[in-house]
Amino acid sequence: MNRIQRAIVLLAVQAALVLSIAGKYLYEREVCPRVWVPAAQYDPNMPLRGRYLALQLAVDACGLPWNDSRHTNNFANPGFLAPGSRDWTVKPTVRDGKLVPVLASATDRPEETQQLTLWGNRPCNRAGLSRGIDFFVPDTAKTPFPLHKGEELWVEVTVPPAGPPRPLQLALSTNGVFTPLKLD
Repeated sequence: MNRIQRAIVLLAVQAALVLSIAGKYLYEREVCPRVWVPAAQYDPNMPLRGRYLALQLAVDACGLPWNDSRHTNNFANPGFLAPGSRDWTVKPTVRDGKLVPVLASATDRPEETQQLTLWGNRPCNRAGLSRGIDFFVPDTAKTPFPLHKGEELWVEVTVPPAGPPRPLQLALSTNGVFTPLKLD
């Protein structure tokens, strides 16, 4: 095999790898459940952000165990949780059209689980998943930020069997009126 043939084989292998990942994502987008989830934008503190929105998904933790000391932070730890905050290891799943946290079992693989944190001053239906998701915004799009009073950001996500939810589109809920955003 000469150098050109080896280069072509290497190029074909690399293309096959990239296309297999793209195919997996497209397949999961069609097959895996989709849900709308409230989200909050945050500053990811990354040097190369570009036009990505860093979003933290909010889920309902009201049904998770509250009295178990393994999930409660009763002491002041300035580097992590505030007093009265709770932290669970959960597996995000879809039930009845909603993203819900299910306590992770010992048999769940780490890539299937996330940390769910409920800060002491938030209502139980606004616990945040630890892994934020990034949503690309084209440079020609007008973003809805900052949000006005009465507006809430929502994101439609695909929930794959492993890994964090993947964002598909954004919407604004303004005083109960839900409007998907056109960011083309």
